[in-house]
Amino acid sequence: MSVAPISTSNVNAIKGTEFEGMSIQMMAAMVMLEVGATKKKEAEMKISDMKAQNDKAKQLNNLLDRMNAELGQYTKDEDKDKVGRGTVLIKYMFEAKALGVDVSNWSGGSKTSEQVRAITSALQHMAENCNSDNQTQMVKLQDFMGQYNSFVSGASDQIKNANQILQGLAKN
Repeated sequence: MSVAPISTSNVNAIKGTEFEGMSIQMMAAMVMLEVGATKKKEAEMKISDMKAQNDKAKQLNNLLDRMNAELGQYTKDEDKDKVGRGTVLIKYMFEAKALGVDVSNWSGGSKTSEQVRAITSALQHMAENCNSDNQTQMVKLQDFMGQYNSFVSGASDQIKNANQILQGLAKN
């Protein structure tokens, strides 16, 4: 007496969908690949965000370097140096504002060296925050890539299992 092999791998899935007639392993593989593709897109978005943050940090550092180069000539807290500092700040104010810097204390004419130090320190702090945020984003990116790899590996395993079942059925 022979018994026909019964396999749950050939159970029809939801009728009227792309899964109809597909084995359970292939359905699982398709779902895993779809979730993996979503994780890949999330990782790509994270990379894009990180690039934007990195670009902003570079722009802030570049602005700070150019400002410091010009501010370096004003070493005293005499009136002409205060006015010179204020002029330099006004020169770079619109560029800084475009980068999201609060420039409300940049205008108003002359600036003491202490006021300028506070402004440049705030710029440096913003650039450092961009870099620090990028480090946090890198951890999240690694997580997304790990999830992507897990889902792709799982899909590969499901396809391998389906092939083994089919080979076993073919031998019988």
